[in-house]
Amino acid sequence: MITDASIILFQLDGKIPNIALMRIAAHYKLKGESVELRWTSNPKRLLWDNPKKVYGSAIFQKTLPAVQKLKQEFPIAVVGGTGVDTKLNLEGLGIMTKTQDYSIYHRYRQSIGFTQRGCRLRCPFCVVPKKRET
Repeated sequence: MITDASIILFQLDGKIPNIALMRIAAHYKLKGESVELRWTSNPKRLLWDNPKKVYGSAIFQKTLPAVQKLKQEFPIAVVGGTGVDTKLNLEGLGIMTKTQDYSIYHRYRQSIGFTQRGCRLRCPFCVVPKKRET
């Protein structure tokens, strides 16, 4: 599918919709921008890509190679998430809306609300306990 999205979002890992990416999509759609979500662990620039902005999200540190690849393909990319930077947040990027655009996930119909709020487990690879301390 060829698109001319002015904003491209990359979900670099995870299996469920990403709240931050849905908020970014809602923010830019309210401004009249076209938004495209790409769900991949191997981000590539397509021949017709010429976005105004690129955002990526990585929730696991094991995804850092995909983050590096995204930044190589799109030097303008802003990449956040617990796998990259626990201090970076959308408000710091000027994205204040709490509205979530579920339409970027065409096959997902559930509302996820606060299902990603944290975890009682303390797996050695997980950054959630560290993030809660900040």
